[in-house]
Amino acid sequence: MRLESAYTPVEEPSEWWLKGLAVFMALLGLLYAFSAFASGITPAIMEETVFSFEWEQIEPYPENGTQEEKDEWEEGRMAWQDMLEYNEEMVEVIQISALHSGLLAIIAFLSTILLWTGNRDIGIKSFGAWIGVNTLGGFWMMWKWSAIGFTPLDDYGPEAGGTLIPDIINTLSFTLGAVQIACCNIVLLSILALISVKSRPEVVLKE
Repeated sequence: MRLESAYTPVEEPSEWWLKGLAVFMALLGLLYAFSAFASGITPAIMEETVFSFEWEQIEPYPENGTQEEKDEWEEGRMAWQDMLEYNEEMVEVIQISALHSGLLAIIAFLSTILLWTGNRDIGIKSFGAWIGVNTLGGFWMMWKWSAIGFTPLDDYGPEAGGTLIPDIINTLSFTLGAVQIACCNIVLLSILALISVKSRPEVVLKE
């Protein structure tokens, strides 16, 4: 209950602090709904394109070729198999990414409704939950990508530095990705703190 002093009138906080956050969450919900849809159909597209081809369909075996040509064909076949295995692992992460994005979209839309209707406490808590899910899921995805490798090749051969270049790429990609996730969610936490303070009703005890 709000009690006002007879001498100091208290203004209600602007409803647009919550409504503005509701609009922001609605936009995030749309963004992650699209991300969930795109990630959801990607495995099916890859199944119809990349996974449907055998190396023999791409590069016919040189029956009458030289031994060097046959060796090159075999190297190509092995590289293609490695690429397929990498893509299969990548698809597993993409499928989990679709679920993660879908969960974020649902939480965002629920937060939108709560915040727009003025349900401050639960709305702000749902926004905090969204940040938590986004942060934990983001770090897990970066860890999973680094385990698979950010490049399909994990060894460029002795003439090209071996595993040095892939290791550098993986380390830099993981580090930059983790920093980006941390910075984005710190900004979101700052927004949460600001709106939590600005939307809180002032309480003045009646003298």
